[in-house]
Amino acid sequence: MRKLLTYIFIVFIFGAQAQELHHQMLSAQGTSKELFNGIYVSQTIGQQSVIGNYTKDGKTYGQGFQQSLWNRYIGSNSNNSITTVVYPNPFVSTINFQFSQPVQGPISVNLFDVRGRLIFTTEKEATESTLTLDLPHIADSNYLVRLSTPNYTYYAQILKKQ
Repeated sequence: MRKLLTYIFIVFIFGAQAQELHHQMLSAQGTSKELFNGIYVSQTIGQQSVIGNYTKDGKTYGQGFQQSLWNRYIGSNSNNSITTVVYPNPFVSTINFQFSQPVQGPISVNLFDVRGRLIFTTEKEATESTLTLDLPHIADSNYLVRLSTPNYTYYAQILKKQ
């Protein structure tokens, strides 16, 4: 009987730990260390916001992702009277934004990487309610794109792949 209770206790403990670890898989943090050449390394994976920033000699080092804010931006699209379809997504070099009605004037395009850094900007006009962007020069990754005019702002998460 004691062996059975021990077995149940062990299963219960490990079962509870597995559930707890499942919820903690959003991030994992390693050690932080200053290397012999003065570079400071902080190791984190999968953070929901940029964390672990460190400044030394006027240089700031940080690691993490800013994905949690993307949902808020993308959620604001519901305020638009113009609906937008993005295709193909994932894309290889060219991506299209198809608008439900014509968008007048130049459209400001801003492309942000997973750290929230602006990596590409341009202004283009839509042709027949479609805005086409050629982006062969960017690395394979997830990006947040913001399209804006004085009367329209749209956010989308896009994926560049080979």
